[in-house]
Amino acid sequence: MEIKPRFEGKIAIVTGGGSGLGQEIALRFAREGAAVAIPDINLAAAQETCTAIRSLGRKALPLKVDVSKAEDVKRMVHDTMKELGKIDILVNNAGVVVRSPLLDLSDENWDRELAVDLTGVYLCIKYVAPKMIEASGGKIVNISSIAGLQGYVAPAYTAAKGGVISLTKILVGEFAPYKININTVCPGFCATPLNEAVRKTEVGEMIRQKIPWGRYGTPEDIATATLFLASEEADYITGAILPVDGGLSSFWDLGAGYRTFDRKK
Repeated sequence: MEIKPRFEGKIAIVTGGGSGLGQEIALRFAREGAAVAIPDINLAAAQETCTAIRSLGRKALPLKVDVSKAEDVKRMVHDTMKELGKIDILVNNAGVVVRSPLLDLSDENWDRELAVDLTGVYLCIKYVAPKMIEASGGKIVNISSIAGLQGYVAPAYTAAKGGVISLTKILVGEFAPYKININTVCPGFCATPLNEAVRKTEVGEMIRQKIPWGRYGTPEDIATATLFLASEEADYITGAILPVDGGLSSFWDLGAGYRTFDRKK
């Protein structure tokens, strides 16, 4: 018996799909049958991802979009509906990171971080959700970070990612009557272009050693979790905050000495 791809006939939007985690998520959707819109502030990167998607025999729509701007997001929704016909899945992946202590952080960088990483999620949900309501349902998956669960990375980034988690929780009640699932994936420290420079330093190695699973996360790890939450298999899951981090946010290793100090000799 032939098994139908999980997303055959589905239309997905993956913001920031021109590179990194977003690109891998978009390609995975395409491999499993979906047509994909790729809104990205870097149009050339979006076009590159779309070329790869089309090589898989799937439709793809590159769009130049700054998710922090309402007019861009409205246009994203309009163009996706016009070219692809509907929106079944929204993955809010677009993001930036400003690694700066609070006292050194410029007001402009604070504003930009929250504008992209939090307001961008709000705007995409606000203007996509009505199309899902008209279609009697849909799936929204937000990409936050374990930084949103604990003090990690930097103040502006952590505040924005924590806001995404809280936004996810409050929207469960608003969207459940319309059969719209909303969940959030919280990646740990992943091997992506965004943190390549950090991974090449002693700090990056220190972080890797603290990950119980013993390695950095990969785009494939995050894509697997995202596609599950966007699938029919997750129909009864909404409001979930899923760390995908190799155990980094769950286990604080105090060292072998602490674990064995009270053993009788």
